Amino acid sequence: MHRRRALGLLGGTLGGLLLPRGPARACDLFPKQDGWRFLVLRHGNVIGEHVFTFSRRGDDFVVEVAIDIAVDMLGITLFRFTHRAEEVWRDGWLQSLVTATDDDGTLWRVESERRDGALRGQVNDVGFDVSGFVVPASLWHRDTPKTQVLFGTIDGRVKVVNSEALGEEAVTVGGRQVQARHWRLSGQLQRDVWYGPDCGIARVTFPARDGSLITLERQ
Repeated sequence: MHRRRALGLLGGTLGGLLLPRGPARACDLFPKQDGWRFLVLRHGNVIGEHVFTFSRRGDDFVVEVAIDIAVDMLGITLFRFTHRAEEVWRDGWLQSLVTATDDDGTLWRVESERRDGALRGQVNDVGFDVSGFVVPASLWHRDTPKTQVLFGTIDGRVKVVNSEALGEEAVTVGGRQVQARHWRLSGQLQRDVWYGPDCGIARVTFPARDGSLITLERQ
């Protein structure tokens, strides 16, 4: 089946599932801060950083994401990952998403915008359509743990996820401990995410392809 048609059907089938289950958390629609910076750790060693930048462009809310990771050994780079993304939100809806990713030599380019009630665009020149309310898999959005579907910002694929609330835990943010809500996402995207008192991401962990645990620690 042609990928545009396949994703269009998937979007039509799951569009309703993209809506949050139950009432939204008592969080602002968009973060109040100018941004967040995370160190990326593997085996306790810093291998990169993950930065969110938030701004206004007229009536639009803009989220920029920059990820730079490199795993080195004896002066040789064994793995490199870079990612740049821009999300534009208008009236609470994702208006456009543009990303560029180099996953250790595998290149991905996503270009999309909302037209006629759907997010429409291309991934590496292959078209897609996703209808309904779209929450990207960038994890910052307040409805992330309340959805059953996230849109992959790297490969442009719709990912079905399950969310499990694991209670509150103390995590370190910027050198001080805060109480954060721990959510576990499983299914086609595996992430443990802690959301702090400001409703922002406080910490993230996920398995790398080699089985090691990657941790994002907010500074």
